[in-house]
Amino acid sequence: MLFVCFNSMMKRACARLCQRKRFCQSKRLWQRFGCDQSGSVMPFTVLVFAGVLAAIAYSLDTTRTVHSLSQVKRATDSAAMAIGYKEAANSNESDSGELRELASHYIQFNLGLDSALKQQVDQESVQVLKSVKKSGAVTYQVSVNVVAEAPVLGAESQDKTISSTVEVMSRPTEVSLLLPNTVSESESDISALRRLGYQFAQQLIEPDDDESSGREDEKKRWLSLVPYSQSVNVYDAEDPQRIDRWASFGSLMPPELSSLFSSGQISSLADPHFPDRIAHLLCMYRGLDQGENYFWDRPPTGQFGVYYRHDLPENGSPGADPVSWVGPNPDLWPDAASAIDTRYIVADKGCPNAALLPLTNDLDKIDQRLDEMSSRFNTNYAIAMGWAAASLSPQMQGSAGWGDAELPLSFRSDDQHYKAIVMLANTTGTWFDTDSYNFSRDAQAGLSGTADARNRARQRFVDLCRSFRHRYLHFYFIGVRPGDPDDYGRVLFDQVAGPGLQICTQGKDNMHFVDATGFSSGEPYVKKALKAIAEDIRRNDYVRLIR
Repeated sequence: MLFVCFNSMMKRACARLCQRKRFCQSKRLWQRFGCDQSGSVMPFTVLVFAGVLAAIAYSLDTTRTVHSLSQVKRATDSAAMAIGYKEAANSNESDSGELRELASHYIQFNLGLDSALKQQVDQESVQVLKSVKKSGAVTYQVSVNVVAEAPVLGAESQDKTISSTVEVMSRPTEVSLLLPNTVSESESDISALRRLGYQFAQQLIEPDDDESSGREDEKKRWLSLVPYSQSVNVYDAEDPQRIDRWASFGSLMPPELSSLFSSGQISSLADPHFPDRIAHLLCMYRGLDQGENYFWDRPPTGQFGVYYRHDLPENGSPGADPVSWVGPNPDLWPDAASAIDTRYIVADKGCPNAALLPLTNDLDKIDQRLDEMSSRFNTNYAIAMGWAAASLSPQMQGSAGWGDAELPLSFRSDDQHYKAIVMLANTTGTWFDTDSYNFSRDAQAGLSGTADARNRARQRFVDLCRSFRHRYLHFYFIGVRPGDPDDYGRVLFDQVAGPGLQICTQGKDNMHFVDATGFSSGEPYVKKALKAIAEDIRRNDYVRLIR
């Protein structure tokens, strides 16, 4: 019966082939084969089927072997990534036995129901090798020994070592973002800065798609916000004693305001009825003299003077009514102590409405602080840079400083902690860093706005940036101005701030300029630059499988 079916099948195939002339000869050959060799067709067929069965068995055995090894490889990949995330959260400090136990557990779990493979895997058969690269990255190689068997093929069992390697870069990262809130920023510019600031915070803080959800609470990236104008507001509703704690001896009752204090309306600069206190403004200063660099890396207690604004009522900030009294001009004291007239203390428009936000990875807090930003007054870049650095200084830890018991982290080399300042600025102005806020009272006479003041400002940028580099602070700068972004040196900002900032940024690679009149018109380009900066910073914190 099998022969008949096979012969019939061959005849039908030959008939189809004969539809073309070139296959006619083949037909005659096959017919002759079917007639003359009919006695040997059965053995031939058996041989064909035997060959097919052997091929199937070979394929199944090979597939089984390959599948088993692939399954082990997937298991070691999973174990390596688990170790990577654990060590990223643990600063690469777990002991080898703990890591081997973790790797063994993950490999066993990922082998599923394959009991033959699972029996081969225990803590003794798993090895974890740790090594450190020159870049500071740490690698962990997870390997396991298994026996590869192919009994159908008759091959001898072979010992196979399957391994996976993960690379971990786990530098706790602190970043300070400087945002201009000066008179140069329109409401549309401020709105753009809010969006840019929040997008940057997301790009810096939020986990990547490949980061495990369990690592969300363990991420070690924080951001501080430093809105700036003439100075930086350090008011904190949760720290009402800050002004008393940070103020230097006598600075809350400056002698030039003695007539105001004696009027009975205000007892000191810390008086809750003082306009700045009502408006939740607290702008303080220290280290204004040459080479002092605002003493940004020193503890805050008993160190600061307090800015206030003696001005006409129309020049005050919203949020508090001015206080008036009759007395000498505080700005000319003591030289014109006899010039008695009505004087006014107003809420300080040069002090930003949005206060400095210390390091956090809470995006809701960041968003809320960004919403408080508004356009203010004069521009002092270096003062803002000093406060940005202070927001990263470990001397500001604890209740004496920003209120966090652990942050900012200590100053260490780049291999351990990464600290960076990202500064945004409108660089079109012709007057900055030379007003009275830049000089101590004894040094400011005749300096404000002069060529000598510009020279001092230029040197201050140089000194300040050198102090940043000494403390391993990285610096990124994005400026907006109309014209060719590569035409460097054509505006006052380049001439005064440029030499120092290139020390901060270690050359021009981290200095970006956008051809725009403001942040609103230049938003797409600033957004692109900020994204690149966030990606560059995040290279200091990652976990990835490398083989």
